[in-house]
Amino acid sequence: MAKNIKIIFIFIFSILLVSCGFKKIQQIGDSIIYIQKINIVGDKRIGYLLKNNILLISNKNGQNYEIEIEIEKNKKGKIKNSSGKFTRYTINVKTKVILKSINNLGNFNKLFTISGDYDVALSHSDTINNENITTKNIIDQLSDDILYFIKFSIKN
Repeated sequence: MAKNIKIIFIFIFSILLVSCGFKKIQQIGDSIIYIQKINIVGDKRIGYLLKNNILLISNKNGQNYEIEIEIEKNKKGKIKNSSGKFTRYTINVKTKVILKSINNLGNFNKLFTISGDYDVALSHSDTINNENITTKNIIDQLSDDILYFIKFSIKN
């Protein structure tokens, strides 16, 4: 009897799981934009990585757009120890994205600001490594935010 109840429970659970209505935001064939040109003003390293991530959604069969990205990166000391040396820094990246339609369908602007902290390590190379990891995390978050902005701006 217990074996039958387990089988029925697994069957009902699998039906509920399959029919939950989950749909991925980015689907294959969902690219409705063709990015002809990306102009980057500011930090070239961040701009290069953002450009590569943004070009992943470009499709030659989509609408023609140009993107202008203005990047400003600031690094400030956040926490000092008793001797006056900084033990934690904050990286703040401000990005202004301008999405311009070639076919005069409209222009969209948005300002993104993302910040992250990293600790100063005992060796300088570890500190640089911490800074690079924090910068990479900021770029990944910024890329996701810009891609969602582009997709939802085009669809609406």
